[in-house]
Amino acid sequence: MKARFLPPKGNEQGNLLWSKSKFSDSNLKIEASLEKLRKMGYWASAFPEGDGVTFNFADETITKNNNEIFDDFQSAFDWVDIEQAQSQDSNAELAELVDEEETIECIVIVPLDKIFIQQNLVLGKYTFYCKKQLDDEPSERLADFDSEYVQFKASLNYRDLLKLNKNTKHDNYVINKCLLLAEHAMDVVRFSYSSFLTREYTPNPAGQIGDGFYAVNIIPLGKTHLKPLELTRISKPISVSNNWLGPQVDSFSGQGIDYLSLIYSSDIDNEMAHAVISALRSCRQSFYSIGDESQFLNLVFVLDGLTDPEWNGWKHRTYIAALLSNGDPSLFGKKLEEYDGLYTDVRNKLVHEGKDFYEMTEEPSSASETIYFYIKSIVILIAEKPLNTTQEMKNYAISLLQTQSFKDEYISVINRVSLSRGKEPRIPHW
Repeated sequence: MKARFLPPKGNEQGNLLWSKSKFSDSNLKIEASLEKLRKMGYWASAFPEGDGVTFNFADETITKNNNEIFDDFQSAFDWVDIEQAQSQDSNAELAELVDEEETIECIVIVPLDKIFIQQNLVLGKYTFYCKKQLDDEPSERLADFDSEYVQFKASLNYRDLLKLNKNTKHDNYVINKCLLLAEHAMDVVRFSYSSFLTREYTPNPAGQIGDGFYAVNIIPLGKTHLKPLELTRISKPISVSNNWLGPQVDSFSGQGIDYLSLIYSSDIDNEMAHAVISALRSCRQSFYSIGDESQFLNLVFVLDGLTDPEWNGWKHRTYIAALLSNGDPSLFGKKLEEYDGLYTDVRNKLVHEGKDFYEMTEEPSSASETIYFYIKSIVILIAEKPLNTTQEMKNYAISLLQTQSFKDEYISVINRVSLSRGKEPRIPHW
């Protein structure tokens, strides 16, 4: 077991630091070593947090140089591998001793902008706080933000926290990690309230406070010497901001919301839950894209990622349409023709012919909204069935496609669409 020795400096006491997780079963040995130090003329006491001891001379008339003090500690803690510290920064020294995987539970608070919340709302592990002026109990707020903010608990890497406020790059890394955790909550907001037809109902990215700055508050919990941290940095070189007011969020209700709350609280943890998290993250990226073409194509990619089709052509189209059909053959036929039109006449022209939306008759926001509606519909399907694996999803779609009513519908659509394009129909076999 290793420890770092920091000698006294001026009026500051000295420290012997170690990883508390590695020394948690060594209380008797620690106390015995402290008694040895006291007999040598030191005042020494273990940190209540368990990650080392602090010390000084009990008698101010005693004079020893740092090497002599170090030798005394090696003698008293002969069961510990003690190294000389390379700095006077106890957090930096401790960061090199703790395990890379060691975490500490924290309260994370991230301010929100371009969103209007009139009363505090709870969504699983997340609490959305309204503006301070509207809060009935402002004294209960743990952050000084006057704006709305989202608050939640998260296990953060202990070493990362110990290394904060030493260089901008690392601070930005921790800020951005907290922002990504907060964006999971904002993904539910976008799922409930945002639309590509009304982009003004899109909230700003989590933590964005204006002028390119992002803010995060971190409150470490449990026994730790770390104090609450307030970080404000330009953690992202490029930002996107809503020029309007954003959504008014009064509640979280509707199909799929309870399911999303459970997966983001890790109460549901399976293959499809992971796929949904990935899909909504990618939808978020489309909302903040400033290019109509990249916005739409990313959503098409998201739909394929969520449904994992292993086919192409009409087999691919019929599979997606079956998932969107709610088990209704008539709706299946409508979705099949609609989706094929978006894929063939929009997606393929953007990708394979280098077209831009201005060269097409399809309005870009409408096209993106339709694909986004498909994605949300499939999330709701996953939630309500429920579907736990990709194979369960495929089995569900194939079981529909093998019925005579669905077969009649897709044969009719494929024949009609192929004829309109002057192509031979290629009827899939399910």
